[in-house]
Amino acid sequence: MQTEHYKIGEVADLLATSIRTIRYYEEEGLLTPIRTPRGTRLYSNIHLARLKMILRLTSHGFSIEAIRQIAEIRETGQTGAQSSIQVDQHLEDIQMTIAAQIDALENIQTEINDARSVISGCNQCSNKPSTKGCPDCPVRKNLTEIELLNLIWDTE
Repeated sequence: MQTEHYKIGEVADLLATSIRTIRYYEEEGLLTPIRTPRGTRLYSNIHLARLKMILRLTSHGFSIEAIRQIAEIRETGQTGAQSSIQVDQHLEDIQMTIAAQIDALENIQTEINDARSVISGCNQCSNKPSTKGCPDCPVRKNLTEIELLNLIWDTE
C-alpha cells in the first residue's frame, strides 16, 4: 500500500494554516517531514494528523512548550510501562488544569449573565449613564455583588 504524500503548500491548504506556521512547528521540533534528495518537504497522513492536533491545541491556548512536553514525554521512560505511567500522569495533570479553566470560565459566564440581567434594567433609562447622571442606577447598586460591573460603571 502506497502512502500518500503532500507538499507543504498542500498541507497548509488542507489544514487552513500557513506555510510559515508549519515551518515554525518544524523549527520547534514538533513536526519532522520527510525530505526528498532535493530538500522538498513531504508530509504523510500521519504528519497531517499530528499537525492537526498541534493546531487544535494551540488554538485552545496551549503553549508550544506544553505541546512539546506532550509530544516528548513518552521518550523519557526507560520501558513501555514507565512511559505509559508518565504519559498518563501528564495527561491527567492537563485534564485537571482544563477542568479548573472550565470552572473559572463558567464562573465568568455566570457573572456575565448576572451583569446582563442588571444592565437590562437600564434599557428604558433616559438618564446620563454616570454616577452624577443616574445616582440610583441598578448597575451602581450591584457593583459589590457583580465585579464585572466595575468595568462597565464609571469611576467618578
